[in-house]
Amino acid sequence: MIPAEGGLENVIPSTGYPHWRSPAQPGSKNSNGILHGRTAIAGRIAAPVRLIRLWRQRARDRALLARFDGRTLRDIGLSPADVMREINRPFWRE
Repeated sequence: MIPAEGGLENVIPSTGYPHWRSPAQPGSKNSNGILHGRTAIAGRIAAPVRLIRLWRQRARDRALLARFDGRTLRDIGLSPADVMREINRPFWRE
């Protein structure tokens, strides 16, 4: 592809695009500082995925805590009331 203005010196060799119209590189920002390309999509997906992983971990931890016997609870410094309060919390609450 040869641009209408200028010659081949204005073409980015690896892409064939004129340097003034080259496509956005992944992870680059536009003039407003907004990410675009694959990085923006990954950023929009990463936060909910992290949140879901956190929620699942809390649910697993609370299920495990519910299986501890009295001796184990004393060893880790928790009372049965502490355990009941913790395991009855919804997974989305810290």
